[in-house]
Amino acid sequence: MRVLSIDLLKIISIFFVVLSHVTLFFLSNNGNDVYLYFFRQSGQLGVVLFFMCSGYFLLNNTRENQVGYILGKIKGILSVLLFWLCFYYLYDAFFISRFTAVDDVSFLTYFNVSHHLSDATHLWFIFSIIGLYILTPFIRCVFREANAEGIMKMLIIMVFVSNLTLVNALTDYAFSFKSIPDNLLLPFQTEGLISFLVGGYLGLTRPKVESFSFPHIMLLVLAVVSFSVLSIISSCTGIAFFYGKFYNILLQTSSLCTFLFMMNINMNSYPPIIDDISKSVLGIYLVHNIFVVEVHSEFIHNMILRATGEINTYLHIIIYSTLAFILSYLFCRGLRKSKITEKIITL
Repeated sequence: MRVLSIDLLKIISIFFVVLSHVTLFFLSNNGNDVYLYFFRQSGQLGVVLFFMCSGYFLLNNTRENQVGYILGKIKGILSVLLFWLCFYYLYDAFFISRFTAVDDVSFLTYFNVSHHLSDATHLWFIFSIIGLYILTPFIRCVFREANAEGIMKMLIIMVFVSNLTLVNALTDYAFSFKSIPDNLLLPFQTEGLISFLVGGYLGLTRPKVESFSFPHIMLLVLAVVSFSVLSIISSCTGIAFFYGKFYNILLQTSSLCTFLFMMNINMNSYPPIIDDISKSVLGIYLVHNIFVVEVHSEFIHNMILRATGEINTYLHIIIYSTLAFILSYLFCRGLRKSKITEKIITL
């Protein structure tokens, strides 16, 4: 099952991720710039949209052998993951270390992307997807049209309960105590789970909105407004308050409206280049840090800014992100020419 507008959404989402990673260096030097927060939070939006896309297709697949299908996908993604973990370890240890200081760590330490900052840190998403793959055979049987209303009710409850963690964060900050027991909240904090289920629900119900009607345009407006509010609040509270909390209501609202807007655009075809890029979305995600150089960006960006005469920061971020995106795509396109290398960037 292929939906062209969702293929386009995936391309937009991966660009958001690249933009966010490029912004990290500048945000660390200017922690109160709301526009930089807007760029940085765009990565969270892109990741949530990826989770939704995965749920949209996986939770509505028609395979008879669900367990066999999912185990096959896990096997494929594990091979890809292991390759790129090894690649980035060697990339850091023997290439990047020639230009700037890199911590000398063992591969086992490096392998733990959740606790060690490196050029492979972005691979946390692949670990999360594996976790969601494992849950899919258990969840898939529930996704039936007869259960749609019940699924929606449970999703509303999950979003509400998970956002109580933000209430806890506020009361802990203001009064030094958490008002809600953690054992109520933790079960809903699995990275991407809510977004994955929301995507599955949208794939099941496929809500229709006439393309470019007033309600359709308002979806986009609401997405932008919700995301802007998230960025403004983040600039006041600091990135840590919302960052990584993919369940937060502002991000979920923006992601849901964006997804609904895109899935209701009637597309029968698009240019061959867009079609080709859509085939490389996973690969672009895997390789983009080669060009973004996330944790070593001081070397890259300071060099470029000196060469360009200190151009506008925001313009620099957009241009550099676009360049990194294009280079990542071209690299993946080259890898796809061989059946052997194609396996390390596609499933």
